Amino acid sequence: MKQSLGSVLLLCVLMAVSVNAAQYSWSVLKAPKELHVGEGAIVRYQCLFDSSAGDYTVVFNPTHSKSYKASMVTQDDRVSNGKRILQFDVLITPVTAGILDIKQDALMRHTTFASIENASIGRDNVKKYDFNDEKASMPSVKITGVDNTADLSGEITFAVQVDKVKVRSHEPVHLSLYVRGRGNLNEFVPFELNISGVKHFSEPAYRDLSLGENGYEGEIRQEFALVAQKSYVIPSFSVSVFDTKTHANKILRSQPISVEVEKGFEPSNLLDSPPSHGYGDWKRYGMYALFMLLGVILAEVMRWLWAHRPRRKSKAFWEGAATVKELSVLLSLRGEVQYAEVIQMLDEGNVTLNEAKNKLRLMISTNEEKQR
Repeated sequence: MKQSLGSVLLLCVLMAVSVNAAQYSWSVLKAPKELHVGEGAIVRYQCLFDSSAGDYTVVFNPTHSKSYKASMVTQDDRVSNGKRILQFDVLITPVTAGILDIKQDALMRHTTFASIENASIGRDNVKKYDFNDEKASMPSVKITGVDNTADLSGEITFAVQVDKVKVRSHEPVHLSLYVRGRGNLNEFVPFELNISGVKHFSEPAYRDLSLGENGYEGEIRQEFALVAQKSYVIPSFSVSVFDTKTHANKILRSQPISVEVEKGFEPSNLLDSPPSHGYGDWKRYGMYALFMLLGVILAEVMRWLWAHRPRRKSKAFWEGAATVKELSVLLSLRGEVQYAEVIQMLDEGNVTLNEAKNKLRLMISTNEEKQR
């Protein structure tokens, strides 16, 4: 197979790259010394190549262990001064107390020379590149995990709201609970509600969270609808938090909320009152009769107005005549005896066009009056 000059040059370049495979080194740029259980922080790993290393692919997926959780937050791949630099920010969250030995591995995938040669000369039986895979152990990081009994860790706020505190029997009260901030919000356990004499309806907690450098950021919301026949008290809700800003434990607690339930409609109030024949009834009957009389009068007035409404008269066939001769011809073609006098006057020149039309209008009006 004849190779083009471009293919040969490309092959030479790639051969040089393949023979002189890039060297690389892993390091840790940032890592915490101590974390409380449930508190997350970033460990930043860097892979530095001695060249642009375009023939390398780095695959890194953080893995958990029994003592900590690891989640990828961000990764950056760039070339600076001819050297390729990769950085990975991994969120480490202790699960147990003690010394945590953070060990992670990456896959260094290098394109082989044979694969480059086959792709460059265009062999038909080549379907994909071949790789040399090498497992790289990233530097170990040791973090001290401190015991923590709080429900959540981070910078977190807690709020409770109701839409009303005074309702009728069986009218629902909507209760909303909000947990907001940043930290291990993904570990939040929804509250359970149990109030004697109160029925409640709820949906799964709504979570609007995103992973960041300080853990999960966003909001968690719980909604309840409470229905009761008697007044009741919504109890206090609380959640224990380890504040990572002040490094102190605190309890976020809501105040009890009293809900006053008034009596609803009694069945007896929904029934018609017994018949009465007092002055009020006669007054009501008189008003009914007056309205009926006004309706009859209004109907008669409308009927009279409809009967005497102005009617648009249709335009006579001769109205469009523009000359005396044209009008005479139109009347003659009609062949009716009543137009004979007007035709004769037109032919003899005894009337003008307008006079003849006025005479025709008068004739038609007279005939209509006779018909009535």
